[in-house]
Amino acid sequence: MSLRHTRGGLLVSGLTLALLLPLLLAARPSPAQDARPVPRASQVTPHSLTDLRRRLVELDRLLTLRSVGRAEKLLEDLSLHSPLAGELIPRRIRLAQLREDHRQAVDLARQALRDDPENSGLWRSLTAGLLAVDEPDSARMAVERFIGTSINPRSSGMVAVELFQGADRPGLAVALIDSLRASLGDEHFLARQKAAELLALDREQEAADEAVADLRYNPFNLALVRTELLEDGSMDGHLEKFLERLDARSRDPQRRVVEILLAANLLLVDGQAEPAVTRVQPLLKARGSTRTCLQNATTLVRELPLLAEDEARRAEAAATADYLLAVLGRITDEQNDDPNLRKRAADHLAAVCETALEHRILGADPAAAADRFGDLLVQVARANPQSEHLYSSQIKLAVYVRDQMGRPRAAARRLESLLLDLDMPLPGVALVRLTLGECYLAAGDTSRGRIVLTRLGREPRFREAGGHAHYHLARLDLAQGHLATAQDRFAVVALDNPAAPYANDALELGLAIAEEMDNPSGGPDFMLLYSQAVYYDLVAQPQKRIEALENFIAAGLERLDMAEPQHLLERARWDLAQAHVAAGRPADAVAVCRDIVRDHPDGRFPAEALMLQGRLLRGLGHEARARSALEQLLVQYPDFLFVDDARDILRSLP
Repeated sequence: MSLRHTRGGLLVSGLTLALLLPLLLAARPSPAQDARPVPRASQVTPHSLTDLRRRLVELDRLLTLRSVGRAEKLLEDLSLHSPLAGELIPRRIRLAQLREDHRQAVDLARQALRDDPENSGLWRSLTAGLLAVDEPDSARMAVERFIGTSINPRSSGMVAVELFQGADRPGLAVALIDSLRASLGDEHFLARQKAAELLALDREQEAADEAVADLRYNPFNLALVRTELLEDGSMDGHLEKFLERLDARSRDPQRRVVEILLAANLLLVDGQAEPAVTRVQPLLKARGSTRTCLQNATTLVRELPLLAEDEARRAEAAATADYLLAVLGRITDEQNDDPNLRKRAADHLAAVCETALEHRILGADPAAAADRFGDLLVQVARANPQSEHLYSSQIKLAVYVRDQMGRPRAAARRLESLLLDLDMPLPGVALVRLTLGECYLAAGDTSRGRIVLTRLGREPRFREAGGHAHYHLARLDLAQGHLATAQDRFAVVALDNPAAPYANDALELGLAIAEEMDNPSGGPDFMLLYSQAVYYDLVAQPQKRIEALENFIAAGLERLDMAEPQHLLERARWDLAQAHVAAGRPADAVAVCRDIVRDHPDGRFPAEALMLQGRLLRGLGHEARARSALEQLLVQYPDFLFVDDARDILRSLP
């Protein structure tokens, strides 16, 4: 393009712009017109309101979970939306309560009540806040308004009494109950709660009268009355006077059986089985009262395992077990002419025997208790041969006789006679045969033990019990020096039953044999030293097993190259630590655990050794050393399966 042509183009463009410029300026909007209009506030649509409701539900969930920080942030966001202003008030009060800022909760409730004085929920929140800031007189007046504005005075009255109970105001609770009884015309209203609060006021006789009145009004309330009186230690220090009044009332002509049962239950809590049985025995002569006793015993049977697991309530558990054995044994006896009652009582009796054996609630003479259990289980078999607890309790009894009493031959004879029971279900037969084989091994009769376990292992119907039998056979092969057979059998056991409790142990032993056979400093002869410890474990000779493990460890430290991983030596040390614990030698177990952590830091058991070390040291009273061991566990082995348990122990340490 030439310069002239370009200038012409520029000239035309300039003329065009000059002609159009006035028009463009005339069409330009004024600054006021150019400003964008401020958008109007967004209107709440059904869709947005639904979203707000969803977020309100989320806020309630956070408050329920006591997630204060997240709830506070969400509450601030929701407060920007005016449609929710009224609904956020109780949430603000709840949030203040969770922060334990009860004065703010009171102020918020009072402020809201100025606008909505008939809101019973706000009066309830105000009552709770006033109790928390120790203004009982104001709380009493707020409760009156709470009940007065409620559409259901009975329900709101119950809630109000719970508020006073939770604030530890027994006097106010009793006064409110009396007032509600007058206004509702119900002299039995909240009798259980009043009895418990009267106990807190050291008014035992009145409390007993309230309990008796409630039981006579509705005998089926026994479990509820019992729970209310025993909750949070309400009966502590009041039992003697309370029982005196119960005994006096039990001489009334209109007495109820449940009153005597209540007294017996309270005695059990105090660990007094014999007087409880004495009170109940006369009731077992009539069918109606026997049925009531059985109903109460059913509740106690369900509670017994929970009691047995609580170390602080072992005395109560032992007394409850003795009481149940006596009462249920009497109901199961052939003198009872009601077969249905006998059958139900027999099943419960077997369950009590099983629980007592499992948790070692055997009284002062365990040998006598074992004989007693044997006689009672014979009684159960006569009354209810189909009891679901009969055969499991008989197996547990045999295991107890074998392990705790050291009489494996007697246990084997008991199981041999049990196999003659034609009513035993097939799963029971399998478990009895498995336990019988274990008893033969514990008695040192390895030939008969091998025969029984081999036959059980060949039964395709008993896959689970058969797998356990093969595990014992593999250990027996190892104990008798058949290393190749043991290795193969351990592998099969681990593969066929990977979820079984013994599968991991089978896998570890199989790998240990394979590794040791290729260990240049070990070999078959060294493996045979460990086999001796396995043998003494099978034949139930714990002290000789400890000696064999110590000999094996000493030999290993002399001949093995400790610069290389020595898994079998590590396992032997772990076995020794557990054996010391079982023998009641925690200090020796702690020393072995230290050796495991020091010499096998990358092995299979150091984390478990630190955990055991922490538990044992805490039990020995060495809190600082226990803390050190558990902190080392958290630092070195953060992926340990039971690391949360270690944290719990650390929190409990001073």
